[in-house]
Amino acid sequence: MDVFELRSRLIGDYARYTRSFIKIADQRIDAKVQSELNAGAFWPEPLLQLNPTFKPGGTIDELVADGTLHKECARIFRNDKTDHDHTGLQLVLHTHQTEAIRKPRRGSLTY
Repeated sequence: MDVFELRSRLIGDYARYTRSFIKIADQRIDAKVQSELNAGAFWPEPLLQLNPTFKPGGTIDELVADGTLHKECARIFRNDKTDHDHTGLQLVLHTHQTEAIRKPRRGSLTY
């Protein structure tokens, strides 16, 4: 399988499908829309970003274990809980979230 040919075919199929819904009566507006679509508006270039603020930062369970959060937080803040599984999975935080939780707030009580 040629993945590049598959990509081109997929984009072409999608473009034909979505263009079948576009009915613009005004010729000037239709010309502008068609120009934009032909320039790649259907399939923009991929966006790649590196953002160090989204580095892994531990879990709610770890913050409970070290005393930062109340023990009930480990029970409440979980992923993938269901009607049959109330325990779910640990909630993983990003570094900036963990830092915000650990940061003392002005006017907050310290225990």
